[in-house]
Amino acid sequence: MKAIVIGAGISGLSCAYLLKKEGFDVTVLEKEIQNGGKIQTIQENGLLIEAGPNGFLYNETTIKFIEQTGFLKNLIKAKQSSNRKFIYDGRLYEIPTKQQKLLIDNFLSIKSKLALLKEPFVKPNPNDETVAEFVTRRLGKEFLDKLIGPMSLGIYAADPYSMSITSNFKRIKEIELKYGSLIKGLVSLMKQKKANTSSASGQFTKELYSFKEGMQSFTDHIAKSVNVLNKQNVVSIEKASKYVVYTNIDRFKADIVVFTAPSFEVAKIIQNLDNKLSKSLVNIPYSPIVLVALAFSKKFANKVVDSYGYLFDLNKIDKTIGVLFDSSIFENRSPEDRFLVRMFLGGALRPSVVQKSNFEILQIALAELQRSAKIFAPFEYYKIIKYASAIPQYLLNHKEIIKQIQEFESRNAGLYFLGNAFYGVGFNDCISNSYNLIKTIKSI
Repeated sequence: MKAIVIGAGISGLSCAYLLKKEGFDVTVLEKEIQNGGKIQTIQENGLLIEAGPNGFLYNETTIKFIEQTGFLKNLIKAKQSSNRKFIYDGRLYEIPTKQQKLLIDNFLSIKSKLALLKEPFVKPNPNDETVAEFVTRRLGKEFLDKLIGPMSLGIYAADPYSMSITSNFKRIKEIELKYGSLIKGLVSLMKQKKANTSSASGQFTKELYSFKEGMQSFTDHIAKSVNVLNKQNVVSIEKASKYVVYTNIDRFKADIVVFTAPSFEVAKIIQNLDNKLSKSLVNIPYSPIVLVALAFSKKFANKVVDSYGYLFDLNKIDKTIGVLFDSSIFENRSPEDRFLVRMFLGGALRPSVVQKSNFEILQIALAELQRSAKIFAPFEYYKIIKYASAIPQYLLNHKEIIKQIQEFESRNAGLYFLGNAFYGVGFNDCISNSYNLIKTIKSI
């Protein structure tokens, strides 16, 4: 059977690889010259700069896929220094590795500490709500401003006042509904974890991983194993005895078609098949992000540089939503005499930053490093990358969009939706969802 996969990001490539293993004749159509989607690695001036994600947390399915593709030998684990993480709330506060310390020091007010004691008695809400509503209801506003809000920005570049708790943090909502309390649920899960002494991870620990030559080295590796046709901009699809996929320069017939492109691109492709769903896909918002990479002489490094980086209290955000010290996270990211910083500006809370000039953005980044990290050194290198549509946002209507997609798939056998606009934005999500889709296809 013939399969067409639209998009050569990690979702498209992993899906194509697994389909090929199942005996499908697979073609991947990618409109760009380069594969990998937002996963791009830049190597210049002795620096290794990730234009997208810099790694992924341990995940059994992801490790299984990396092993299956023969790329396991290239895996590297994060440095010990990456365990240090900070929140900026007017000062840089080091987040303790033992959560109990949060209750002892003065990072949280007495009111918030008392809210933790009351949390087991807060009634669960069976309905979806925003992340801000959920956290404020169960833990109070300070937990939102100082911990969960910054985390939401760091992962999704999203506004916690509009993002869905169910669609973005499904596991947390499930814990509330199952145990009636986050604290009760976490205590129960910790007991279960201790009882299960066997480890399925073998040589791997539940830490952060990447690849020796960067994340793109992995997507490049997968792309070599499948048939990718670049510069193929898919414009429409026609339903006949087989599906006919039209690009700007060609047409292709297939028994199944998997959409992994951004939702606004998929919307155009399926418009003639389902105009209502097309409109819903267009309305999935994407947060804009500006990435600023800066290299400094190591002689100007202070103690905070020897860490993963930091996020910002929602009340202390200017235009930067996160700062990562990449040379302290993984080996081989900068020469020994330099340190590499990656800063993320904009996001859903500060979307206009992406429209500023590179000169303005550079000044904003340097001023932020001076304000929050006390780095006043002259930079030796910089690079600015702008993403007008970086990360899809799962709002309160996201469940309804997924329902529309499922109804569309049931009416159009052989058409499938994949990609980070629908079932999870992370690297691990994308690979896991590819496995899930293959199971679905095999079961039909």
